[in-house]
Amino acid sequence: MKKQPILPTALGNQLLFFTNLQTKYGLYAAILNLTPASQAKFKLTIAWLIWAWQTHMPTRQRDGLAATAWRQNLASGTSSTLTQTDPPAPVVLIPPSQTTPTIGPAYFGMLTWLLEEIARWKKSEAYTEAMGLDLGIVGAAAVAHTDPPILWQGAVAQNSAEICTNVYEHAGAWLESQRQGDPGFSFLAVESISPYVDNRPVKVPGQAEWRDYRACWWDNNTASYAYSLVLRVLVNG
Repeated sequence: MKKQPILPTALGNQLLFFTNLQTKYGLYAAILNLTPASQAKFKLTIAWLIWAWQTHMPTRQRDGLAATAWRQNLASGTSSTLTQTDPPAPVVLIPPSQTTPTIGPAYFGMLTWLLEEIARWKKSEAYTEAMGLDLGIVGAAAVAHTDPPILWQGAVAQNSAEICTNVYEHAGAWLESQRQGDPGFSFLAVESISPYVDNRPVKVPGQAEWRDYRACWWDNNTASYAYSLVLRVLVNG
């Protein structure tokens, strides 16, 4: 069987790949006889890649969802003393501190450099298969996650709840919801990047309601219908 590329295709698995490299790198830098300059660049690169995948993009996506929800409320929402009248301010992000003064166009292409650097490691006489397995750079096929997704609750605010899951190597998670008073579950969204923000207004303004969520895998435009355990979240009105 042909081995998969070193870099996983799913964004969540890419983050795990970066994090494992960051954790294990120090064990092998001396063995591979890596120069101080390449070690410094690796530490800079991996810190920025993790920050971009783990913090920057998810936060900006949540900013976009919050802005869309506010616009919808502005257009057709119900006013009350609890209604937010000002647009939600974007979250302030702080990049990796050790590189803030020097980050710029000279550092673009970080992932390309990292993959080229890994290829150089694998040409070293000191490199072994065991080392590659520990670093996660052998390129073996990814482990399939066949069990149903696991859902957990993220941040909850007025008329809003974050529903989190890991999609692993799957295209996404088919998410369904049942709100208090609903006769059953209905389709909500396909979640490809966690968390999903459910910003539907509560049915009765000013009154909290529970919402149940369940999910199954979504691949090749098809839902598996093997559902997760139900997650119940209380949403304030």
